[in-house]
Amino acid sequence: MSGEGTQDSAQIFATMKEFIDFGEQDVKNLVEMAPLMQKHQQRITDYFYEVLGKYPPTAKLIEGRIDQLKGTHAVWFGELFAGDYSDAYFEGRWRIGMAHVRIGLDPYWVEAVMSVIRTMSLEALAQELDDAAAVAQKHASLLKLLDIDLLIINLSYQEDRLARLTDFTGMKRKLIENIIRIPKKKD
Repeated sequence: MSGEGTQDSAQIFATMKEFIDFGEQDVKNLVEMAPLMQKHQQRITDYFYEVLGKYPPTAKLIEGRIDQLKGTHAVWFGELFAGDYSDAYFEGRWRIGMAHVRIGLDPYWVEAVMSVIRTMSLEALAQELDDAAAVAQKHASLLKLLDIDLLIINLSYQEDRLARLTDFTGMKRKLIENIIRIPKKKD
């Protein structure tokens, strides 16, 4: 992990976990979900890439690489339920975000396809558990973590854009950040 903004991003990661109350019960829920979700991982991953293959902007990015990407997706999916949501988790998600930046995937695709994971994970939990309250509690923990993943990935896009502006303009990063924070005048 490198760049001026990554340290700030790691602090944002810690603060957001606290803000959304991602705690020990969430970790316990996610770890308990691991065997249940592993049963559905392949189906979820297959559908995930089927959806990506339907849209030209994403289809061209996965063409010829689907099997490799499915393997990577399976690792990502497994890490959701591994119980370690430390700085190492942040760094791994940061690398995923930067990989999306490098291939030129617009960030809205990342956010949109996360809906596939949300929906299919809820369906999987509903199939595996008879207790609606348990489904709701466990899914809420997963939703928190998926939101954390999106936060980190979006931070990596933001970092890349700030670095590009700094390189292109020659302006100091802090100056660019201050300019961005100036409230826009009303017309």
